Amino acid sequence: MFLMIENAVGEGFKVLGLGMGIVIAVLLILMISLYLLLPIFRRISGGKKEKIISTADAPSPAVENTAADDECDVVAAIIAAIAAQTGASPASLKVVSFKRLK
Repeated sequence: MFLMIENAVGEGFKVLGLGMGIVIAVLLILMISLYLLLPIFRRISGGKKEKIISTADAPSPAVENTAADDECDVVAAIIAAIAAQTGASPASLKVVSFKRLK
């Protein structure tokens, strides 16, 4: 049997519909089974509900990013790159001076 372009598109849509239908059916079966098993899961866990702590009400600590912290991060990144390239231990490298070019 030869498939003409019209038949091929029709067959493609049939396969698409069948595949999507199977996926949706399996998801619905999983959802229904989980809803039916929910009381059993609650009995096993003792019916305890975890307390949710809201972090929106708590004041956040102010974190100041100073220039010294930024320089330390840059120096650490440079040392890590040099250690990775040379194969040496980062502890064996020592920074003598660090000057930022403008």
